[in-house]
Amino acid sequence: MFVQLWMRREVITVSPAETIANACTLMDTHRIRRIPVIDQEKKLLGIISKEDLKKALPSAVDASLTETARALARQVRVDTFMTRAPITLAPSDTLEKAAAIMRRHKIGGIPVIEENILVGIITESDIFDAFLEVLGAGNKDTRIELSVSHDHTSIYKVFEVLATYDTRINNIAICNNHSPKTKTIMLRIESKQAQEIVDELWDIGCKISSIIHED
Repeated sequence: MFVQLWMRREVITVSPAETIANACTLMDTHRIRRIPVIDQEKKLLGIISKEDLKKALPSAVDASLTETARALARQVRVDTFMTRAPITLAPSDTLEKAAAIMRRHKIGGIPVIEENILVGIITESDIFDAFLEVLGAGNKDTRIELSVSHDHTSIYKVFEVLATYDTRINNIAICNNHSPKTKTIMLRIESKQAQEIVDELWDIGCKISSIIHED
């Protein structure tokens, strides 16, 4: 899956001349933790996050401080503390790449650009949504989790079993388990013959770890 399918295209942004106080108000109003900074042509100049502000100017985010301190936040410009040349992605990048970058750099969102023009933003919440979609969370079907050997024919045998029944495969995910011997397959299927399928999977050597019927 690609970033362009899951990114948010309607992005809350600020100009570099915006004040820190107003940027914080936008974050609170829209319940977001970061805002891209763009110019009039929508070119990405940087990004400002609440974590940046907490470290650099606590008065901007701490309501318990004095009015004098908060007044400072109403005077300081966003470009004073924004991260310049932030990490970015292209719409054609994969979600795996986005997730790996977020994990490596410990960030929760990445601007998406084309020719340095901001076209969206992808966040950890969007990654979670995609993950749930891949796993079929919320589907009314049968979830079967099983282990097979790493032998290259094992997955083919599973599909051969499924092909012999009137079965609709909604989702499939494969995990290598960090093991040289086995891998885990998660299937979500719709079939009136789910029990027969499970029995035959046992017969071909699969180890069924769970069967959940979600209505």
